[in-house]
Amino acid sequence: MRIDIPLDLAQRLYIAARALGRKPEECALSAIQTFVTDCEEASALRTQLGGSGDYVVRIQDYGID
Repeated sequence: MRIDIPLDLAQRLYIAARALGRKPEECALSAIQTFVTDCEEASALRTQLGGSGDYVVRIQDYGID
């Protein structure tokens, strides 16, 4: 798989990776792995709580504390 990213994001990734002493590719892969893991865990939690795992329900904030 190849992912083309906007130039500004690529520059930010390069700067962040350099600050960490890592390759930009390693940082991008770590970010993608974290994102996928978070999505999988959120889906599993929704299933545990009785949801279908297909969508996220947002509760409207009425400003009541």
